[in-house]
Amino acid sequence: MSKTKPKSLTFGRCLYSFEYQQQRYWLKTQTFNIHPSVEAGFLNELDFYQQFLDQANSSKCMPEFLLPFQVISDLKHLTGLQEPGNAALILSDANVLLGNSAEMSLQQIKQTLLKLLDAVNQLHRSGWIHGDLKREHLVEYQNRACLIDFEQAQKISSSQNLKNLTATPRYMAPELFQGAHKTVQTDIYALGIVLYEWLSAQRLSAGNYQDWAYLHCQQLNIELPQHFSLFEPCLRGMLAKQKAQRFNDIYTIKQTLITEIV
Repeated sequence: MSKTKPKSLTFGRCLYSFEYQQQRYWLKTQTFNIHPSVEAGFLNELDFYQQFLDQANSSKCMPEFLLPFQVISDLKHLTGLQEPGNAALILSDANVLLGNSAEMSLQQIKQTLLKLLDAVNQLHRSGWIHGDLKREHLVEYQNRACLIDFEQAQKISSSQNLKNLTATPRYMAPELFQGAHKTVQTDIYALGIVLYEWLSAQRLSAGNYQDWAYLHCQQLNIELPQHFSLFEPCLRGMLAKQKAQRFNDIYTIKQTLITEIV
């Protein structure tokens, strides 16, 4: 069953949901020679998954932050699909990780955050930056937090940005608006925005790119509902406007979370 958004179709992107042996899956594919930057993102994601697949073939171990997946090199081998794309990515279906925070206890929120932080930490320790963390890219599978959509993923050791890919202004760290490269700390900032919107139950808003830059670089002020105020020190460390004042790694965030909320 096609789940492709109309705008994605114009970029040559196709997304399907299907069931096989009573299990739900997603299939993602891309038609080429339509939109170069979207195509580059798809190829980047396939390359990301393939590297972990190659590692798993030698170590017999797959990172827990990844959903079960399969990279299909030729769609012609998939019965019933007529899409002209050359390759596809299949992922197991998963649940939303961040539900309604208002219905959760402080301990439930803390445990959810720790699971999420573990997933991002695994990614970083594997040598990668996600580059596009947002709420819809955080899922739960078999009681563990997983990350999806690695179209903007890049090696931590990379000295330059993937210029043909884009960032989402809502989650961009202040230094990205000034042309800086993505780092572990830009991932941390994006995750901080996700968590701030989740706990505050409101979405940040801005009219255009310049407005987003002003919000992130000058205007953003962290203030949570009173019953969630214990999480404010953690969020302030994740969302510090100056990179030098922001948390350096996920371990530091976890320690702050554990210390502030017993």
